[in-house]
Amino acid sequence: MPMQPDNYLNCRKQQRAGDETAKSFDPSYLAAKKSIDDRALNHHVLETLHQAMQQLADGAPLKILELGTGIGTMLERLVDWGILTGPSSYLATDMDPRQLGAARKRLSQWAGKHGHSWSWASDGGQLSTANADVSLRLEVARAEELADNSASLGPFHLIIAHAVLDLVDFPVVLPRLLSRLTDGGLAYFTCNFDGETVFLPHYEGEEEIMKRYHGSMEVRLTGASHTGRRLLTFAQSAGLEILAAGSSDWVIHPRTGGYSLDETFFLHAIIETIERELAKDKNPPSEVANLTHWARLRHQQIEAGELSFLARHLDLLVQYTSALP
Repeated sequence: MPMQPDNYLNCRKQQRAGDETAKSFDPSYLAAKKSIDDRALNHHVLETLHQAMQQLADGAPLKILELGTGIGTMLERLVDWGILTGPSSYLATDMDPRQLGAARKRLSQWAGKHGHSWSWASDGGQLSTANADVSLRLEVARAEELADNSASLGPFHLIIAHAVLDLVDFPVVLPRLLSRLTDGGLAYFTCNFDGETVFLPHYEGEEEIMKRYHGSMEVRLTGASHTGRRLLTFAQSAGLEILAAGSSDWVIHPRTGGYSLDETFFLHAIIETIERELAKDKNPPSEVANLTHWARLRHQQIEAGELSFLARHLDLLVQYTSALP
């Protein structure tokens, strides 16, 4: 179903508003992205996580830390899919307070829709479902700040980072955080971008546009455009055991009737993000000089239900064992 013009204009305004908070995303974008992430997440890695979590706590409450929680979609997912059961303590962190404010509102609505019980306090709440009892704490914190204060954290049975490690200097940050895992503790790193973005049908000169866009990630943080493979190497050399790894690509293509509302919103937002980022270059090559035409055409193809999109990602599940070197 194509997005209505008013909704699309609102999408563009919301994405521009995201410029005001560096390294953050608009909550509406994260809400639209959930269904795309849901089907992208690697099922083998997810099932391995499910099995490993059942052996972690021996009946004691699981202690979980999530980096870059956003609007709380990972907690929803773990409960909805039966991954998180029994008692647990869940520390949800994000550098942007508006994300955690949106998480509180969204999780309340989600709980009500599914018949779960929520009781809120000032900095978190208690979630009770038929299969899970979660003590949630929301904390505004950057991953770097958590690493700097890691001695006061945990220990944790599980650390989660979903679609966020391309914004973090993880070779510096993760060793300190992973040291706060219990013996046999797990780290679940999902939707880590790995260097390829494709739009179809073909557009002449788009290879240079994508090269420049990926290059803008490198300007922000060296290695960011190949976070997935760098994580795979990191996990092999950091005294961790890789329990499972696999692709978690975003793939969107038109079907009869076009796209879902979430897909339409998401695709427009991706095009807008690329255009906005590359527009910062005051001396672009000829291919990028046609950026406005490229963006306009891609937006039109979305509305016509003609655009396909692929972005390569990688999921990893690793385990910390004190016996490892």
